[in-house]
Amino acid sequence: MPLPQPSTPRFAVGIDLGTTNSAMSFVDLAGAEGVQDFPILQVVAPGETERRETLPSFHYEASPGEAEGGALNLPWSQGVSSCVVGILARERGAQAPGRLVASAKSWLCHAGVDRKARILPWHGAEDVQRVSPVEVTARYLAHMRAAWNEIHPEHLLENQETVVTIPASFDEVARELTVAAIAQAGLGRVTLLEEPQAAFYAWMASHSGEWKSRLSPGQWVLVCDVGGGTTDFTLVETVADGAGGVSFRRVAVGEHLILGGDNLDLALAHHLEPRLAGGGKLPPRQWSVLVRLCCQAKERLLGDPAPESVTISLPSAGSRLIGGSLQADVTRAEVERLLVDGFLPTVSMDDVPMRGGSGFREFGLPYAADAAITRYLAEFLKRHAVRA
Repeated sequence: MPLPQPSTPRFAVGIDLGTTNSAMSFVDLAGAEGVQDFPILQVVAPGETERRETLPSFHYEASPGEAEGGALNLPWSQGVSSCVVGILARERGAQAPGRLVASAKSWLCHAGVDRKARILPWHGAEDVQRVSPVEVTARYLAHMRAAWNEIHPEHLLENQETVVTIPASFDEVARELTVAAIAQAGLGRVTLLEEPQAAFYAWMASHSGEWKSRLSPGQWVLVCDVGGGTTDFTLVETVADGAGGVSFRRVAVGEHLILGGDNLDLALAHHLEPRLAGGGKLPPRQWSVLVRLCCQAKERLLGDPAPESVTISLPSAGSRLIGGSLQADVTRAEVERLLVDGFLPTVSMDDVPMRGGSGFREFGLPYAADAAITRYLAEFLKRHAVRA
């Protein structure tokens, strides 16, 4: 029998529903600890669960035999789980891309498809049960709800004050579908918060002793939110509040750009593929593994401290257990030239992004045609220069 729930929420909970990773944080409204991260329990290997700071936004349907003996079960599972989200989904999905759903958030705002239809995985295996972008999003939220409720049975998430972040550039349909996913996940008391606005609030919190002296009426604040799958630009105006202080008003939002960290991974994978495939193309399974390895290489080579180079070792496509691997070295300078200069080049205010078809169509998504985030930013600023 569920525990009786208090009528007044004990916690304020924030959910960052990301394209590549999702996360949770909370504030105890009865305490003074401030914002705290909530590690999310998830399956990390068959039969193994751990709490991690983020929940990778990947959904995987197991093949026959993978879920035997409850290998994918969590403490709240009912029966044998055949689907899994999080770390194991991401890792297994790289080996079996036909059973993986990724970038569900990007599909949620893809106006070119029926977002309520069961269309994912886009190029799924024949025996995989298709799901809609809304269903996948609901499963991520339901997982986070269950992980929270296991720790806080006396303060269920559906009874707390919850905020879920969304891109500022989401259209009305995407916002409504996010609300539908929240309802499917069984959450209540939920407020949608635009991601650039959340980033601005986070900046204010981290500069609590100085932001009032740094912002005055008439100033404009530019928020650039470059995420795993999307990029958002927002302009916020500082206005006098009539009481000697300031308030803030959002005055401009950029177009919805499916352009982010996923595109960097794809660009690096395309760059390295000829080296690994002898000038040709890799089969789909190896390609998916390469994209995942490129994500890891990117994070290491653009991190701090960073090695001078890393080696990409791609498992053999053969069926032998010992069959060697394909290898290629990639340097930090090479990655900086390809990714930093390619995606964040120095541009003038008169530069405009290239229009037309996208170069990346691996996942069926309409990625931005131009890789240069800064050209989109220049166009956004120029468009609002008169008002600024």
